[in-house]
Amino acid sequence: MNLVKNTLVTAISGARDVGGEMGTAAVAAVRGSIRAASEIGADLGAVARYSIMGTIEAAEQIGGELGGAARTATRDAVKTTRDVGGDVSRVAGEAIQGTAEAARRLGADVGSLVQDAARGAVEAADRIGSAAGRAVRATVAEAVSGTKALGGSQDGARATRRRRA
Repeated sequence: MNLVKNTLVTAISGARDVGGEMGTAAVAAVRGSIRAASEIGADLGAVARYSIMGTIEAAEQIGGELGGAARTATRDAVKTTRDVGGDVSRVAGEAIQGTAEAARRLGADVGSLVQDAARGAVEAADRIGSAAGRAVRATVAEAVSGTKALGGSQDGARATRRRRA
């Protein structure tokens, strides 16, 4: 998680178009992490979870839009998992959990960020095929309801950006 976060912060800190650069860098970091994990036989779900957390925390640190980071990172985690022959449904669920955990750690709106991540997972799965779409939708629905049961949204927190004092 820290490797992904630090890589993204370093890559984007001086960029003029933080949103665009964040999306591009997040895609590369998440895809690279999952591909590397696949090559060494690591747990793709765990890698996705921590890559998503690192991406969201990096977005917050540089003032990026958290919802977009969650959606893009989750979408690309699912797409890359399909490319390497992994379990897209499991990765989608772990990405949702990572999003919720990052949101709680940052004091952001958990429900809103989880919904953004869920949209990214479903978008990717629908492009893969109808069976993947159904499986991911079921996993996402279960993961979203689980995150709501564990704490849901935090009153007054903004999902888009938290500024540091």
